[in-house]
Amino acid sequence: MRRVSTVLTAIMCLLLVAALASRTPAASVPEVLIGDVLPLTGNFASLGQQYLWAGQTVEDIINNDYPDLAVPLGPGKGFPGLGGAPAKFIFRDDQSRGDLARTIAEQLITVNRVHWLNGDGTSGNTSIIQPVVESYGIPMSCHPCASPTLTEKGMKWYWRTGPNDRTMVASLFSFLKEWPEHGGPKGLKTVAVFTCDNLFCQDNRKIANELLPRLGFEIVLDLTTKTGATTLASEVQRLQAAKPDILFLVQYPPETSIFQGDAKRAGWTPKVIATSNGAYSDQTWLEAQKKTNGGAGWVGRDPTAIDLVQGRPSWKKVNEIYKTYSRGQTMGELAMREITGLLWMADTINRAKSVEPAALAQAAMDTNTPPEQLIIDYKGIRFNQNHQNELATGVVTQIGWDGEKHTVWPWELAKRANFKILYPNPGWQERDSTPKPAE
Repeated sequence: MRRVSTVLTAIMCLLLVAALASRTPAASVPEVLIGDVLPLTGNFASLGQQYLWAGQTVEDIINNDYPDLAVPLGPGKGFPGLGGAPAKFIFRDDQSRGDLARTIAEQLITVNRVHWLNGDGTSGNTSIIQPVVESYGIPMSCHPCASPTLTEKGMKWYWRTGPNDRTMVASLFSFLKEWPEHGGPKGLKTVAVFTCDNLFCQDNRKIANELLPRLGFEIVLDLTTKTGATTLASEVQRLQAAKPDILFLVQYPPETSIFQGDAKRAGWTPKVIATSNGAYSDQTWLEAQKKTNGGAGWVGRDPTAIDLVQGRPSWKKVNEIYKTYSRGQTMGELAMREITGLLWMADTINRAKSVEPAALAQAAMDTNTPPEQLIIDYKGIRFNQNHQNELATGVVTQIGWDGEKHTVWPWELAKRANFKILYPNPGWQERDSTPKPAE
């Protein structure tokens, strides 16, 4: 009888423990550690600085209460799914070097014991970090990195919320193909492809070589330069001699500025300059163009119709926070991609109610974020089997005489933007004589 009583008591204790466990809040952690590898110095420093400001903005949003901010973890402090634990971002500079990025990533994982790794913000260096993170089995993301190959290698632990260049460059070429049917010039036939030598640029080059002939364009010159070049005078001469109607330019901000200087000295400008990411995505480069009209008329692919989303209350509030870190610089599309991705990361961690890698991976794959929660005009966030956001989109914009980007494609968005496309690409004398936005 005593044995039966003991067994019944044990069963009751087990049931009580189970009942209490079901009511216990998600296990809390002191803080959620996010490792952020960034190119804060070196050739990509301008981009890295904007990634830093984006990370600081998201850390601020997570850890402070913004009750009226309709983005993930805007209201409330910390991660409610982890007992209110705060986020701590550990920012490290890789000096724009892939070898250092690899070393820092390993240190963040093994020494700092981060729960998530973000970075590096450039596709080439991110591709170097990926195998390291994969070997340790923790989640990793790089949201502005646009090289398609990053999500085509079967990586188990890598996610990207931003669109890849297969989506965005195709948008740019679709615009050029369809433009004549919408009042554009009918004689644009030849293209020069002018890219740098790293992964991002070369992926763009491959896409261009694949798509342009299919769309009826002739590539008259395919020219690759070294990242970090200090002069491009001879390349400009070759471009000028090829006489392309369209220059497809994919260069980072320092090389783009060098190209502009050498092209001006040569007195050369093609009818159309079409570009992809690099300088065109760099808000610091864009602000500098307002002093010279250097970017006026440039056409480029973007992930968002930035002129149409700036009226959203959530965009305005996040931009206010961002500007406290950026020394007053407005949030450009590059920062918008990074902030969107980091807020998704925060939401994933919160939904996982855990910092264990397997739980984080499952929460990432369960993502189905509606567009109303985004500051960017993706159709939402939902991942395919390669961990690429299949709802990320691409648009085409042009820099006007006001120094701002204006949406010109898709055509239904262009109607809303109501911007008259600049054509042909302004010559250097016209740029010099036209009033500058920053004057």
